[in-house]
Amino acid sequence: MSDQELVVWYNNVIYPNKVRLNCYYYRHYSFINDIQMIICTVLGKKMKYAGEEI
Repeated sequence: MSDQELVVWYNNVIYPNKVRLNCYYYRHYSFINDIQMIICTVLGKKMKYAGEEI
């Protein structure tokens, strides 16, 4: 994969997901959610909040 292809892939795939996750965290931050995120990360599971998979 060339550098330009990598940049396009990052901008189209990775960046939107990072923004979505950061916005979710900003709207819902709390100690309990932090613990839940840590547990889901360790177990390799995705979080669900109000029917939305995070």
